[in-house]
Amino acid sequence: MAPTLASEFLQRAEVLSASHEPIPFFSETRLSPRSMIFCCFDWRVKPEEFLGLKAEDGAILVRTGSGSPVKNIGEIVGLDALVGLTELIVIKHTDCGATHITDDQIRAHIIKHNPDLAGKLDDFASAATTDLAKRAQFEVEVLKSSPLIRKELRDTAVGLLYDIKTGKVTRVA
Repeated sequence: MAPTLASEFLQRAEVLSASHEPIPFFSETRLSPRSMIFCCFDWRVKPEEFLGLKAEDGAILVRTGSGSPVKNIGEIVGLDALVGLTELIVIKHTDCGATHITDDQIRAHIIKHNPDLAGKLDDFASAATTDLAKRAQFEVEVLKSSPLIRKELRDTAVGLLYDIKTGKVTRVA
């Protein structure tokens, strides 16, 4: 059997650990995360680069399908309870995979591999979209209307759109 990427990563990590600089625990640093940024897990999209993120920014980067925070409300509330977040940012990007597939196509894929689920996926919804700005607006509204997130944090939620061709970032929500 050919080696997996995971086994290759473990070998690389073993070599790299020899020169690892210890990372401080929360209790050992005065910096704490302030902003939580949700961005797509697309490998071409690197918020660290197009936003110029620095450690001092206190930003936690959460990579999800389509950059959606909707399924991460519990993590938002948990981290806010731990460190006191001050801002929620949702970032979409042009040419997102979510614009190249529909919920119907995803349902068909699921049923193809799990025929017993036929007829049971009517309520299935993904982050597939044809309008990234509207999707960002919807997700920001989900954050702003969540009774689980404290009001002061809910009110900070914004949506941005990153153009992968021009490098421009614009506010859309």
